[in-house]
Amino acid sequence: MPPSLENVKNNEGLTPGELFTREHEELRRSAESWMKSTADSCMLISTVIATGVFAAAISIPGGISDDTGTPNYLGKTPFLVFAISDGTAFISSAAAIFIFLSILVSRYAEYDFYKSLPLKLISGLMALFISITSMMVAFGSAFFITYNYGLKWVPDFISILACVPILMFIVVVVVSRIEAFSMAIQCRCGWNFFGLKKEVNH
Repeated sequence: MPPSLENVKNNEGLTPGELFTREHEELRRSAESWMKSTADSCMLISTVIATGVFAAAISIPGGISDDTGTPNYLGKTPFLVFAISDGTAFISSAAAIFIFLSILVSRYAEYDFYKSLPLKLISGLMALFISITSMMVAFGSAFFITYNYGLKWVPDFISILACVPILMFIVVVVVSRIEAFSMAIQCRCGWNFFGLKKEVNH
């Protein structure tokens, strides 16, 4: 629509924007319901991850020395990987909880769907992805510390297998959600996250 017609009113005294809002109120309600259910589910997952990695940080893999009171594997590379990944998982999952909570308490006005809510959802999914990735790295390193005896290929195989949930999360959740909102934001703001082409009808 030409910019010169944006404020022109029709026979009912409505501008194009006001008419669009009235005609698509049901679509806005459906989008609100979908957004709330998605944020609620993702916040639940983030909470579970935060609880799990917090418990893992307390129960140190490899045990603690009775003489010094320090972790037995302190200074070892697997323990360092575990400590960093476990802390990253907890921080990113806590950030995801707050982001999804901000979505749940949003006003869900029409203009919120143009930029604010899509960016919040994308940010929350990215934080959730980081927390899941870090959690699986922490699991692999803890498994390596605990079971690195006898057959050496067993902890290595389990550590590699831990990458499967990460790949599944990328394919099933992140890409589909971000592509959908990338198209929505591109239509409104001209942004393009994935280089998606928008068809133009002549």
